[in-house]
Amino acid sequence: MRLLKRWDRPWRRLGMASVALAVAFHLSIAPALAQVKGRNAVLVVDANTGRVLHQRSADELRFPASLVKLMTLYMLFEQIELGRMTYKTRIRFSAHAVGQSPSKLDVDEGSEIEALDAIKALVTKSANDVAVAIAEHIGGSEERFAQLMTQRARQLGMKSTTFRNASGLPDPGQVTTARDMITLALRLQDDYARHYHLFSTRYFTFNGDTYRNHNSLLFRYAGLDGMKTGYIRASGFNLVASAKRGKKHVVAVVFGGATAARRNTAMQTYLNMGFVKAADAKTRRATVALVSREKGPAIAAMAPAPRPTARPVVESETSNIEIARVRPVRVPGPTPQAAQADAIAALLSRDAEPPVERPAITRPAPAVSASAGAFLIQVGAFQSEGDAQRRLADIRARAGTALGDCTPVTHEVRQGDKTLYRARYAGYATQAPAAAACSALKRLSIDCLVLKADQ
Repeated sequence: MRLLKRWDRPWRRLGMASVALAVAFHLSIAPALAQVKGRNAVLVVDANTGRVLHQRSADELRFPASLVKLMTLYMLFEQIELGRMTYKTRIRFSAHAVGQSPSKLDVDEGSEIEALDAIKALVTKSANDVAVAIAEHIGGSEERFAQLMTQRARQLGMKSTTFRNASGLPDPGQVTTARDMITLALRLQDDYARHYHLFSTRYFTFNGDTYRNHNSLLFRYAGLDGMKTGYIRASGFNLVASAKRGKKHVVAVVFGGATAARRNTAMQTYLNMGFVKAADAKTRRATVALVSREKGPAIAAMAPAPRPTARPVVESETSNIEIARVRPVRVPGPTPQAAQADAIAALLSRDAEPPVERPAITRPAPAVSASAGAFLIQVGAFQSEGDAQRRLADIRARAGTALGDCTPVTHEVRQGDKTLYRARYAGYATQAPAAAACSALKRLSIDCLVLKADQ
């Protein structure tokens, strides 16, 4: 009996130690979890001027998922510019790297990959094993690399972001905001313009296997030139996207899509809205990378964060914002005129416009055929097309899957000397799914009306 008790005591002590460790871990992550109150967030910016075109929950904490790899690539580009690495530098896969969860290249421990292929593997396949291999090559360990990432993020103005790994795999302490992600996207374009074209890589071949870019908008949205998708269960489907049409340049981030398709549809809507409002002339000053050309350990490249030259700007949505960090702006609420337009929306039913892939202002169109959807949902009428598109995007983000596979469209209508823009979701083949979707919207306190497309 004594022997059993003597052997039992260490296990009891180990059990108590495990409980204590679990409690300590919970206490360490609880603050971060408590601050992540939702999944959806949006920010749309005119990259030419730095002006915020649309935002929602842009400064609330979110889980970045594989958007983390944008920072991993920023750190890699920095090493290349410092002369410590080249595109030909070979990066070795450790046991820790090859042990990562998918998505990954699934290579053997001890194998190597050239830096250029590693970049393409992150951009296209979002390979977690490659992200860790890069982290260990630059920082010595993934933990140390994450510390360097966080330090650099602070210097770039990403004040709300904390990195815990190089891949974006789940970690409750790894958080960011939509504003910080836009800041990083613009810094990648400003600081490492000669590498930025790699974000438009559509296919990547390695060891005889060819991988298609996870960002499917690269294949179907005119003008899109990158950047990165992300998904973990806690975050939903995320996307940072950059697109250029003519002289206009819009960058946007969407967090918390219910599916990749919903996220992509929302992103297209936000980009289209952005192009309507974006400026042709570039007035935003490009930032300067905070790197030193001196050789030395990786930490030596970390320059002190610059002192702000002026107080943060908090003005109306029409203000310009010079982006070392995208500063918050106050978005004006709906005008009485817009509210009145919503009230008379039921009187403004005409033909819906078919979906388009260009950001052009919509004009009266022929009746939508039954094959394109015999019914539609109207959610309001507004004095500007930008307001109509913003309303469509906001409702899509709130409604999630309730709207089904519909297409957001706007349509111009004239009444006397006034012009209004109707906001609609088109493409319902029968009345039943349209009515069901409208009922779901009404449960969210969103007014809507089901109409025949040929009325």
